[in-house]
Amino acid sequence: MSAGLHIVTKKKPGKPIRHYVYAWRGGPLILKKEGGAKPAVTQELTDKAAELRRERPQDSNDTIAGLIDRYTNPNCAEWKKLSASTRTDYTTWHRRITEEFGRVTLKLFHDRRVRADVLDWRDRFSATPRAADMGITTFSALITWAVDRGLMQHNILLGINRLYESDRSDIIWEQHHFEAFAKHASVEVQEAVDLAAATGLRRGDLVKLPWSAIGEKAIVWRTGKSKGKNMVVVPLTDEATTVFDRIKARHAAEMEAKRPDRRKPLPPTVLANSYWEPWTPKGFGSRFNDAKQASGIDVNLHDLRGTFATLLMQSGDITDQQIAEILGWSTKDVDKIRMKYVSHTRVVIGIADKLAAAKMRA
Repeated sequence: MSAGLHIVTKKKPGKPIRHYVYAWRGGPLILKKEGGAKPAVTQELTDKAAELRRERPQDSNDTIAGLIDRYTNPNCAEWKKLSASTRTDYTTWHRRITEEFGRVTLKLFHDRRVRADVLDWRDRFSATPRAADMGITTFSALITWAVDRGLMQHNILLGINRLYESDRSDIIWEQHHFEAFAKHASVEVQEAVDLAAATGLRRGDLVKLPWSAIGEKAIVWRTGKSKGKNMVVVPLTDEATTVFDRIKARHAAEMEAKRPDRRKPLPPTVLANSYWEPWTPKGFGSRFNDAKQASGIDVNLHDLRGTFATLLMQSGDITDQQIAEILGWSTKDVDKIRMKYVSHTRVVIGIADKLAAAKMRA
């Protein structure tokens, strides 16, 4: 933040760095620069921001833009309570909301007919339904906060149907998915995929999993969510142990090949990027999506939890109820996977064995 301006820098693998200068946090975009250093704060940019500020309604607190300023104030308890990743996502959508509705007064949002305008705005992003839903979630959270503070009468955005609806509880990665993905993934991303399939961890926990959580028989870790109240307990499979050993061996080999002054210790997290530094959830997500798109597979990282479920089923030592508790699923979700993949596979193998035996007798 400089001279009231809000400067955002975005980096994406394989693409030039981009800088965005906004008139203020949540305000309109006044400069976009591709490549090079962060834009300098010039008199021209400062004057442009000042001009846009003058165009805002005098009582900015009575507008959506003013409401966003109050909600994102560092002293706002509800804003501080959000995780860093959620604040980042919300900030992106606050800018888009400001561009479309920033000058609209709060009183206008007492009229339910404005709901149609918001839906029309949401539909511009319908090509990516999950993102469009995030826009509504962000907007609705903002208005709910205003209602709680007595700034608005009610939230007209409650009850909007989501665009993204997909029951993927019975979808898993199969061998052909792994083979196609491996052709386009870096070793670091492939290690993450293999570990997800062997542990069932979600992306956020996967990239933050510390070595200290690896026990003799289980992964036991109190995550950062809910102020450390969430506990992850996952049985330590042979497949997971193999991934852990492979990562340690690769690190040792890479460090051995470097000059002593360039060597670095194994990072505190199990997974790391090419610089042997812990992944950020978004950084890993970007690299994963690049490999997924290049491979053409139609499964998601989250679907590896189903693959882990089949691994536990095939061990024969864990009940469906226990699997459901480990993954935070219902037993119905576990049963779907068992019927579709595990039980079906065993039936087919059984039939094949019978046919082979009949052929031998003949």
